[in-house]
Order: sequence, then structure tokens, then C-alpha cells
Amino acid sequence: MSEQTYINLKDAVKRPIFDVKNINRENPRFKQMVDSYQKWNQDDYFTEHRSTYENDIIECLERYDLDGFALAQYLSEYKYIEPDSELVHILEDVTFVKSSLETEMLNQWVKKNFLTIPDDVIGKKVNAKQGIRKYENHYITGIKPETYQVTVSDKIDKNGGYIVGFENVTFL
Repeated sequence: MSEQTYINLKDAVKRPIFDVKNINRENPRFKQMVDSYQKWNQDDYFTEHRSTYENDIIECLERYDLDGFALAQYLSEYKYIEPDSELVHILEDVTFVKSSLETEMLNQWVKKNFLTIPDDVIGKKVNAKQGIRKYENHYITGIKPETYQVTVSDKIDKNGGYIVGFENVTFL
């Protein structure tokens, strides 16, 4: 019999931070990008192991500037490849790959910690702080339970607004 652990409501909820050391190499978007990069990099005389291509894409995910051209330049300087427009086009999707990996990580975190957002919070008046931004006297206009986030807006009847982590909301 295994012991079930639950998060204590008094515990601070620590949202996970994207870390390339812990990414899921089986993520469909990641695999698709590596496949495209490997196919582009194919050489009739010499073939690298797949992990080499995965590591190149992981290094791209670490970069601050995720623009395809900037990433192609980075690979040119540090991996000694000769980029072309096809590679730039492939690398333009790094932003979407990173987003997919982050969403997957958040979904796992929510499930692992049994985090839920009650449905009755919609319409409640709150203050919220996300990073350096503060949202005072706003209303919760939507919930994203799979990522433990809510949408806040200064108008109660508005669809959409600013997305903030539910742990950063204070009810008024």
C-alpha cells in the first residue's frame, strides 16, 4: 500500500521553472523539430547519433533570442554548420516547441500536487501580482485549471484579460 501525499494549503506553491536539463525528449513537438533538423543536416558520408541533434535543439531552447535566424547564427558559430533559409525556417518553430514543453511541465506539476481551482472563483474581485506587474481591483474572468492559472480583468463581464498564476491571487 502506497502513501498518498497532498499539498498543505499553508505551503507556498512553487511553480516550476523551465529547465532544459529536465525536458521530455519524447514530447511530440520536440521530436518533430529534431527530425526536421536531423533531415536537414543529413550527410551521405557521415551520420551523427540522434542525441547529437537533440542536444543542438536543447541548446537552442536555452537561448534568450528564439528567432530562427539568430538560432541559425548560433549553430553556425558553435556547431560549425552552414545554415540556409531552410534551417532558419525549421528553427522558427523553437518558440512553439518551448511553449509545448512548458505546458506539459505545468500540466504534470498540477496533477502531481493535486492543484485545483474552484469554479465559483469566476467574477470574484482580486488583487494579483505576476512578476513585476500588479493588478489591483480586478475580477477573475476565466480559469485554466490544467496550468493552475486564472485570467483577470478590470471589467467583470470581459472575456479574456491578463493570465496570472492562481497562487499569485489575493481575494478582496
